[in-house]
Amino acid sequence: MLAVAKRIEVTEMKEKRIGIMNLKFCKLVTVMALCATLIMTGCGSSRPLSDAASVSSSEASIETSTDGASDSTLDSSGVADDGKQDGNVDGKNGSQGSEAKGKNAGKNDDQSSNLSSDQASSGTSSVSDDEANAETSDEGIVIDKNVDKTKITYFDEPVTMYSQRALNVRSGPSTEYDIYGYLEYNTEVQVLGQYDKNGWYLIEFFGGEAFASNRFIAETQVDLAALRTQQEAEALAAIAAQKAAQQAAAQQAPAQQAAQTQAQPAQAVAPASPAPVAAPAGVLFIGDSRCVQMKAAVDGGGCSWICENAKGYVWLNDTAIARADAIVGKGTKVVICLGVNDTGNIDNYANLVNAYAAVWAQRGAKTYFCSVNPVWENPYRTEEQVKAFNSAMPGKLAGITWLDTHSWLETNGYRLVDGLHYDGNTYINLFNYIIGQI
Repeated sequence: MLAVAKRIEVTEMKEKRIGIMNLKFCKLVTVMALCATLIMTGCGSSRPLSDAASVSSSEASIETSTDGASDSTLDSSGVADDGKQDGNVDGKNGSQGSEAKGKNAGKNDDQSSNLSSDQASSGTSSVSDDEANAETSDEGIVIDKNVDKTKITYFDEPVTMYSQRALNVRSGPSTEYDIYGYLEYNTEVQVLGQYDKNGWYLIEFFGGEAFASNRFIAETQVDLAALRTQQEAEALAAIAAQKAAQQAAAQQAPAQQAAQTQAQPAQAVAPASPAPVAAPAGVLFIGDSRCVQMKAAVDGGGCSWICENAKGYVWLNDTAIARADAIVGKGTKVVICLGVNDTGNIDNYANLVNAYAAVWAQRGAKTYFCSVNPVWENPYRTEEQVKAFNSAMPGKLAGITWLDTHSWLETNGYRLVDGLHYDGNTYINLFNYIIGQI
């Protein structure tokens, strides 16, 4: 009986092992069948499922544009054939001209004499971050998409012209379009064509096409040295004439007042012009032609002056800073009025004056930097460039007091005699404000 029972137990164990093996075999067959199904249905693609419903741009076939206009075809070399016109749904068909574009594409001419340092308002960072209405391509700067390109007349050959003043370069032919950058005065430009409606020039600008006002571009160069010398001399002459007239009026005032007293009751007589305030000891002005003329307007004002016409950062670094360093001591108040001649030198100005202001502070001196003051139409600088300088400069100064004379003049009034320089009364008022702040 024991032998029979043992034999039955062995038999049951074998059956269990066979059952387990059969189960494993069935599972294996099921897995193999599933794999075969997946392979047959193509679900083994390496493309993620999320991408299955979309086709990448590199895999998409070239289609005819939705507005019915055919795209430029490619020649055997893979270069677009510019001989065909691209169409837009608003009917603004653009004939770019293969000759003009071929000469324009890929060039990167230096449009600004301040390119190495002028990254705030032109040159290497001239394209605005806000490009909602500006088309961009691999070529760089291009015409705003809203410009009616059928109104552009391209010249047979680009024409070399020169900017007659500092002026903005825009994405379209009016001041309503975005500013890409600017041209320094007397900059050579290649004019590609002209906008028929208002005459604005289409110019080559950093490898692309942009617009600039035809009022300030001509085929002749400007003799800037002679022009600047003439303007500075005229500004000083105007200040002298104004002072002479005011002195003559002051001499006549007592007689006029006596005559008025006989004819009517006494009344206060307004002063003919502002008078310079008394400056504290130790004030030192460092500046350009505007400083030269302010010094003349206030007859020195009891201050020290290191100033020359048509100067900027290079002069400050090479000449003026050493002259100032030789006389700065305890109690000196250094007032720097520079930047209008080279608004692109923001970082250079900041690095230089920060270093010396720290040294002078150890001697007991204080340093002030005046904003660049307003300009109107002139050959050298635009108000946009001035505002860009004034916006960036304060944040780069360390241990230096920023004097916002620009805003003060805009609030209290000023008079320009040539778009860049002021009349004598404005300089006196400006001097009085600066002295009041220090």
